Amino acid sequence: MPKVTVQIDTSACILAANCVGIEPKLFQIGQESYVELIDASGTSHGTEYTFDAVASELEMIEEAVDSCPTRAISVQRAI
Repeated sequence: MPKVTVQIDTSACILAANCVGIEPKLFQIGQESYVELIDASGTSHGTEYTFDAVASELEMIEEAVDSCPTRAISVQRAI
């Protein structure tokens, strides 16, 4: 499983919430005016979360990145 870091740019996020609809196990509408990242237990990790992702999760993350109208989501894979 590759390790990935997902980040939300809070200055760009407009809460379109496309990512929440695509991958609600990772993205949630937070208390602030931007999306937050959560783990499998629902614990919030704020705007940056590093974890081991399986192939199906990577696909959903990429779809969420592509669906963001303001490109507020970025993902980096560890080498």
